[in-house]
Amino acid sequence: MAMTIDRTFRTWLVALTILWVVTAMSVIALMRAETVRVRRVEVLNSQNKTVAVLGVSPTDGGVLLIYDANGSLRAAVGLTTKGDVAIDLNDRSGRPKVTFQVSDNGSVTVKGLRGREK
Repeated sequence: MAMTIDRTFRTWLVALTILWVVTAMSVIALMRAETVRVRRVEVLNSQNKTVAVLGVSPTDGGVLLIYDANGSLRAAVGLTTKGDVAIDLNDRSGRPKVTFQVSDNGSVTVKGLRGREK
C-alpha cells in the first residue's frame, strides 16, 4: 500500500513539475514578445463602456473608432474602399456631420463643413 501511494505521489509531482516548467516558459515567452496580433482592441471606461476601438474594417483596412460616454460614435479614422484616408466626425447622436478624405494624389475632399453661424 505504501508503495502505491509513493508511486502516485511521484507521478503527481512529475506532472506538476512539467506543468510548472511549461507555464514558466510560456510566461517568459509572452514577456519577451515584441508583437501582439489581434483583430480588435477595445478601450473601456470606468463604467465598462467602450470608448475606443482599434480594429479591421469590412474592407480589411485599419480603423479607429472613438465613442462618447453615451456610446455614440463620435469619430472614425480609416480607409475608404478606394484606399483613401478618411476621417468622419459625428454629432452627439452619431449622425455624420463632417468627412475629410485624402486621396493618393494629395487632393482633399471635405463634406459637411460649414462656416460658423452668428
